[in-house]
Amino acid sequence: KKQYTQNQSVDWARVSESVGLSERECLEANQFGDGKARWIYDPDTFSWDMANRMTAFIEVNYPRPLPVNYTAVSNYMWIERDDCVNMAGLLRGEIKWTEDAVAKVVELRNQGMMYKDIARQLSPNLTAKKVAHAYS
Repeated sequence: KKQYTQNQSVDWARVSESVGLSERECLEANQFGDGKARWIYDPDTFSWDMANRMTAFIEVNYPRPLPVNYTAVSNYMWIERDDCVNMAGLLRGEIKWTEDAVAKVVELRNQGMMYKDIARQLSPNLTAKKVAHAYS
């Protein structure tokens, strides 16, 4: 708590040692979250470094078939939980086809953009085939 309230980066290994729990248990139990960053996909600023860091954390701590605890992921990344959930889906090539998402596809398609280019506008791993299916 002291590291958090002093706006310091949380040293989860130190926290783990002081409370006698694993780092993962500490990350899952942490209830402090004010000041977490947002992570909204933008094709012009997307960083694979952050994406790879999150993916590696998930693979090490939540191997299949364990369900991913996105509270722990959020605390590890210090990113809003819902943004971690959304980005994990985008990294798997999944997207929620909301009315806004479909409208964006229609708009970009009407501008002459190809499906593969539209896919990159929506997600780092979305396929052109999924975009074409949503468009039809």
